[in-house]
Amino acid sequence: MKQLSILVVILSVMPIVRSQDTIPDPPKPGTVSARIFTHFNYSLDRDNPATAFEVRRAYFGYTRELDSHFSAEVQLDIGSVDDQSEFSLIRRYTYFKNAYLSYKTGNIKTWFGLMDMLQFNLQEKFWGYRYLYRSYLDEYRFGSSADLGAGIQYSPTKHFTADLVLSNGEGYKNLQFDNAYRIGAGVTLQPTPRLTLRTYYTIHTSEVHQMIFSGFVGYRMNRLRIGGEYNHQLNYKFNDGHDRYGYSIYSTYMFSDKWEVFARYDQLYSNILPEDDVPWNLARDGSAIISGVQFTPIEYIHMSLNYQDWVEFAENGGSAPYLYLNIEILF
Repeated sequence: MKQLSILVVILSVMPIVRSQDTIPDPPKPGTVSARIFTHFNYSLDRDNPATAFEVRRAYFGYTRELDSHFSAEVQLDIGSVDDQSEFSLIRRYTYFKNAYLSYKTGNIKTWFGLMDMLQFNLQEKFWGYRYLYRSYLDEYRFGSSADLGAGIQYSPTKHFTADLVLSNGEGYKNLQFDNAYRIGAGVTLQPTPRLTLRTYYTIHTSEVHQMIFSGFVGYRMNRLRIGGEYNHQLNYKFNDGHDRYGYSIYSTYMFSDKWEVFARYDQLYSNILPEDDVPWNLARDGSAIISGVQFTPIEYIHMSLNYQDWVEFAENGGSAPYLYLNIEILF
């Protein structure tokens, strides 16, 4: 009886000891972040004068490292919808911009969930002024900045990175509504610390495949940086033969840690279909001009006084010149 009692006590204690041994270390404290875009604009069109104070976008996120390999992030995007309605800019919606798990080991990193797409991340960072104007592929709706899917990035050396992403293709503001998927593959080369090269290709599978070819070159030299990209989209919105293409060039010169000037020029074209005499999307083809100065009083605030204009290519097309005061707040 005594031996039986001792055995019962041992069996009762073993699960407690075992469970204590397998309790993982608590994850590191997470990081809360926010990014707010606000501005004042003044129209320089005498026939259509307009002024406005606006908060176009706000991001709120939380990131946490779960251990030395796993981390997770969730981010909310509060902004306008992306339709063409005259009321689209006065409506505000909240979306999940990111909600994903990532795993990193050695020179390999993977993501799964609602994550940032990699097709224009590099271009957007090099341009550097997302709070006042989106990068080319984002501005002209060549693809969404985030989507549901999985991705992998391989960086065997500091000079070479390859990435592959499989996603729904609908973007982070829409649910999957068909069996079509989007596959993207890219390669980034940095032969010298000053020069960056990237090429990217995506195919959105359907009865008519939609494809995008993209190339980027960026160069940094002391206080100057210059970037350029060319993008070509085949079968826009799965319409056979309806292509869009164009380029963007941009440059920044830093006078000091607080002051810099910048300029950018875009052109967006569409092709002429065999049965037409003019480009199929001529009403929306045109060029953009952005130039201005940025002041950074502290690390977490950027302020820019800048000029923005969109000039339509159509013979009877107009322009939309504006003067902007943009502010970005980070915390």
